[in-house]
Order: sequence, then C-alpha cells, then structure tokens
Amino acid sequence: MSQYNVDRIIETDVLVVGGGGAAARAALSSVEAGAEVRVAVKSKWLGGGSTATAFSELLAIAAAIGHGDERDHPEIHYEDTLDAGKGFIDPELVWTLASEVPDRIKDLIDIGLNFDKQENGKLVQGMSDFATYPRTCRVNGVTARHILVALSKQIKKNGVPIDEQMSVFKLVTDENKNISGALAVNHETNELILYKAPSVILACGGAQHVYKYAVGTAEMVGNGYAMAYELGVPLINMEFIQIGPGAIKPSITLLSGPVWKTKPILKNNKGEEIFSKHVPSHIDIDNVYKKKVFPFTISSDAYYFDTSIQKEMEANPAPNGGVWANLPPGSEKIVEQKIPKTSGVLKAKGIDILKDKFEVALIAQCMNGGALIESPDGTTKVPGLFIAGETAGGLRGPDRPGGNSLAEGQVFGHRTGKAAAAYAKQQIQTSDVESKAKTLLAEVFDWIKMSTGTKNLNEASKNLKDNMYKNCLIIRNEKRLNEALELINDLEKDLESGEFKLGEEDFAAAIDFKHMLITAKSIVISAQARKESRSCHFREDYPEKDDSNWIKSIYVVNENNEMKLKTKNWPGQRKEKRNEVNI
Repeated sequence: MSQYNVDRIIETDVLVVGGGGAAARAALSSVEAGAEVRVAVKSKWLGGGSTATAFSELLAIAAAIGHGDERDHPEIHYEDTLDAGKGFIDPELVWTLASEVPDRIKDLIDIGLNFDKQENGKLVQGMSDFATYPRTCRVNGVTARHILVALSKQIKKNGVPIDEQMSVFKLVTDENKNISGALAVNHETNELILYKAPSVILACGGAQHVYKYAVGTAEMVGNGYAMAYELGVPLINMEFIQIGPGAIKPSITLLSGPVWKTKPILKNNKGEEIFSKHVPSHIDIDNVYKKKVFPFTISSDAYYFDTSIQKEMEANPAPNGGVWANLPPGSEKIVEQKIPKTSGVLKAKGIDILKDKFEVALIAQCMNGGALIESPDGTTKVPGLFIAGETAGGLRGPDRPGGNSLAEGQVFGHRTGKAAAAYAKQQIQTSDVESKAKTLLAEVFDWIKMSTGTKNLNEASKNLKDNMYKNCLIIRNEKRLNEALELINDLEKDLESGEFKLGEEDFAAAIDFKHMLITAKSIVISAQARKESRSCHFREDYPEKDDSNWIKSIYVVNENNEMKLKTKNWPGQRKEKRNEVNI
C-alpha cells in the first residue's frame, strides 16, 4: 500500500461491484452486449453476500408465467406489487419488474437452470405473501444459490475477470461529475487499486450487518449506499427493514413462516412462556402462530410474536441475548410436512429440532430501501453510475412481496448490464482520473494519519451494532431513536477528529466503519421522521397508520456533507400493455 498512490491500475468498460444475483446478471448481460467487464467482490466469489448464502423454506423467484394458475399474468403481478407499496415506490419500476421477469426466467432455463417441474413439464409455482395466484418458482429448495451458480458458469465462459477480496470504497468522478472509475483495496495483498471505467454498477447488497444479528455475511455493511450517498444520490425508504426471528447458535438460520406452524414454545431465560406475558387475553395465541410470516409486520396478530421476543430479549435474555424455543411433543409429522429443509439445516448445525431447545432472536434480513434509481435501466443522477439489486431504492417500500427480491436482481441486473455497456461505448476516458484518484487517496491517508487517539475501531463497530439492535430494531420510539442517533453522531465526531487509533492496517476497516455510520444514520433519522406505524416500521409512540399524512417516501441526501431529510410523492399507477411470455 503506497500512500497517495495506487499500486495497480485496471482499465475496463464496465466495473460491477458485488457478487450476488444482481451483480452476476449485470456482468453477464454487459459482456453479452459487447463490453469489457470486470467484477470486484468484497469476499470470495460464491462465498459471501445474500444470494450465495440465502436459505428459507419459501425462498423462490416470482414470475407471472401462469404455470401455477393460468389466470396469472404480468399485469396482476404488477398490481399485487404496487398494492403492497403504493405511495412508496415507482410504478414504472414495478411494471418493468412484473413484465420482464418471465423473460429472465426463460434466460435462466436457457443457461441450464433446472427449476422444479410438474409432471406436465410446467414449472412448479407456489403462493407467497401479497400474491393473487401461485407465482414463485423454486430450484430444489436453494433457489438463490442455484441461480448464482448458473450465472457464474456463464460469466466464466465469457472470460469475465473476477477480483476477489476487493473492497471498492470510493467512486471517482471527472470534472463534469461523471463516473470515471473507482478505488479499491485488496484484503489479501493490501494493494490499492484504481479501476478506470466510464460505467460502474453498484450491486453490492444491503446493510444488514449494521445490526448485531443479521443474515448474509459480515461484510454487508452498506458500502453501496454510502458510496452513492457521498455523490449525492438519495437514500430512500431506509426505515423499512425486514426483520424477523431466526436461530442464532451455532450460526444464524432464518426461521420463515412454515416453522411457526409447528407452534414452538418460546420461553425466556427464567423458563416463563413469553406469549402468556405479552399477548392480551382477547387475542387468540393460535392465531398469532397462524398469521406469523417473515418479516415482522404490524398488519396482523403476528405483531405480538416478534414484539414479545424483543421484550423478553431485553428483560430476561437467554445466554446469547435471545429467547428459548422448543417444539411441543408429537411434532414429527408436521416437521416432515412443513419444514423438512429447516430441520435438516439445523440438524447439520447440531440442533435436533424435535429434541433440543435452541436460542431464537430477531434477525435483520433485507433492506427495503436503497440508493434511488432514476429509471428502469438503473441510472442515477450521476452519469455513468448504475445501481441494481438490494443496493437500489425505489422498488421496495413498507412491504416487499415474496419472491420479488430474486426477481429484482435478474430484471434490473440485466437492464443495468446492458445500459452500462451502451453508456461506456459512448464515452471517452478523461485524462484526470489518476490525478483525481491521488487526491482522494491523499484525503483518506491524511485522515488515517491524523487518527492518533486511543479509541478502538472494533469496539466502536460492536457498539454501533449493539446500539442499532437495541434502539432501531422492531420496537421504536423517540427515546430509543434519539439514543441511537446520539451515539452515531458521537462516533462520527470521534472518527472525523482523530479520536481513534488508526494505522495503515486499519484502512479498509476504517472506511467500512465510516460507511456503516452513514447507513445507520440514514435508517435512524428516517425512522425518526416517520411518525406513524406501518408494516415493518413500528413506532410504539405513534402506533397507528396515518394515511392522511404519511403515504409518501422519506429520503436523505448529502448536501454540503450534511445529511438532509426530504420526502417524495410517487405517481399512483402506470399501466402498460400486457407482456405475454411462453415458457
């Protein structure tokens, strides 16, 4: 690592940042469009992020192809998705998703993905939340990883280089504020890399790991959000986060809706059943179990499920901060019928779900907000910057229908890949990229050089995660959110004023921490501003939904290095001709 200078320069037409389903699709579509493409992934390829590690009994990709019910078609998928988020999401993006995902399913089949099929050869399709008809397509219970592996094979066939253990930390722009490249650090060699590229696609996932417990892998701390925010791209709908129960030891395993149909008994560390303490007498506990889905929502009696867990996690926690769960006697048949995959995964981790008690806590699973895209091609207000997948905002609001996450990755990964390739072909690389990169590096190294204080970065990171988990989980109120924001502001000041002890070896961790603070702050101040309760956002001091004042998106934007909060009203509908696809 050379101060103020890059160790290596890599030139390419399109740089894809990320290693999940959206990034892989973007890379493949971009190279197929004739661009020279490079992928930078923060972890090992196929070894990190959400897509590679995702698991759920219900994990699938939604597409209105009519195999589950011939009445389903893209217009109904569009209406279902818009109904779940009307007033918070862009109808044009929703139409693009619904109308084009059947084509992306066909693409996956064409490259060899073997979806589960019926005896008649049509795809098996299942029901999901917010769907009018069965719409989700699966691959042997591990749909996300199968999609990623299939795309990966095609990427390698096309000779796309994949740079592993590469943290992209700063986007570089030219004198006209157009993208001209990105700076990265290689974790294994400690090299500083300058990617010279007129098109950059951010498809680097979400920020679940600003919380103590989260799915995915630990590197998901909001780098994409922070880098986009630093260039003035708004972060929208950040208060809406999908959070729900999961087993936390020996490693995190998400526990989706079917698990709770077995009616596990939940107890605090004193051995008290938690529902009897927190569910009002007029509420049928059987209905709480029946209505429980992932994620948390205030929209049904299942509200009491997650809130009871959080209350007992705070009052009488088990050793790792959760609550205890065990299945009632005689659960063998329902486990076999409803949750065979979850049972198998837990057994592989040393938990016999039929015999053992295990610790359950609330887990951050998916960010519904993100960096705002301006069109279905994933364009942003910064020319040359494209965003797709969970990093992108504008398509998910308070709720996200089941199966749409994988669908978004394929539809918008494809579109951003093509658009980034086309944009790159029209650009002439500017000459000031290296000098601009040197200036940016000088700023970072000067900051690290002046950080000679006594505070420990690892401790601060842990404090931030604990703080977000305590104060901005599912039970939110003004007191909690003020406490969260106070710590974030204090940590920001300490980081800026050199109160931490940092050396060159802390380079990547320090930047990650800075990005975590930006992302966490956007979540907290958005949650503070939304003075109502809606879906996965619960304010116990404002427990009612307020349609008269709050059917609109909250977003934050960087103005003169200050986070400013604003709101956006979306159009109500966008109707298009139905897209017929035969698979």
